[in-house]
Amino acid sequence: MVRKLLKRITVCAMTAAMCVGMLVPMQAQAAKESDVVGTWSNIYNSDMWVTFNPDGTAPDMFDDTHYYYMEPGNITVTYCDYNGEYRTENISYDLWDGVMAGGGEPDSFDTADYRNIYQLVGDNYMRSWNLFWGTDADGNACLYAYYNEKMGDGRYRGESGKKSREEIEAEKKMEAELAEMRKAMEQASRESVRLEGLAADEGFVNGAQMQDAQSMGMSSGEYYNNAVVTTEGIENAIPVGQGGKLVIEGRETNVCATLSKAPLFVDSVRAAKEGTLLNVVDVQFPAKEAIVNFYMPGIAVTDAIAAAQYVDGAWTDVEVVEVRADHVVLNLKSNGVVAFLKK
Repeated sequence: MVRKLLKRITVCAMTAAMCVGMLVPMQAQAAKESDVVGTWSNIYNSDMWVTFNPDGTAPDMFDDTHYYYMEPGNITVTYCDYNGEYRTENISYDLWDGVMAGGGEPDSFDTADYRNIYQLVGDNYMRSWNLFWGTDADGNACLYAYYNEKMGDGRYRGESGKKSREEIEAEKKMEAELAEMRKAMEQASRESVRLEGLAADEGFVNGAQMQDAQSMGMSSGEYYNNAVVTTEGIENAIPVGQGGKLVIEGRETNVCATLSKAPLFVDSVRAAKEGTLLNVVDVQFPAKEAIVNFYMPGIAVTDAIAAAQYVDGAWTDVEVVEVRADHVVLNLKSNGVVAFLKK
């Protein structure tokens, strides 16, 4: 359950809301299959990859196999960039892959419940955006996504003819973006040197992570394990962490919930609900509803566990899907503060 820095970045990016834009067919000719067939890996993390096979399948590092389609288009989205800032822009793509909510091959881009779009940029490079359905803070239907840049190994761009002016300009733009990213990282590194001494004493890798944890009132152990171990006002609190993959709209996903402390709600739930209060946590995930498996060491299958969520100023009972040794599974109808009680 140790949360690495890469996972932390992915969670940030996956929670960026992408409202659906109108799909407009591209005027340019679609890319050829020979331009993309083969394996592409992330230029920053080779453990993240996708393979485009000649038979139309696209397996990836999660052992998922999607179908891909050489169908260009463009869509207006808002996504989280490398600096954690949100930006809206129109993105054109050359191909896409996806799956239906219940598995299987989608009929079209619009019927795919989970999808990825890919944009070829210069020789051996492509950009990709992972999209999936959710709702924004106002309850409107939106696409959530995260943004990666990926590249191939040189075998997968077809004939190596002379580059067009558009390809050269695209490569220059990518180089400029990477240069800006390196500059930002250098500035962040200088600041982290100042904080490293303090961070090391508290068990953190760097000052930025220490500040992030402090803003949530979490220790280094809680921060790196995505868990709430202690809560002010609750003696002998049962630690709470994520205990398994989230189930969203009936499908097991690789989405992670983010857990943080919520001590201000301790007195409120005790006044509203009967039973021994085990812990209170703030649960956030990039979807409207989800079935969440919580790891709670010490819980027995025979324990009578109840749960409640703070919604619109009142505590509402939550469906307990399952209780087993060290685990409590809840059906959450929204993000927010959740309390665990033992009757």
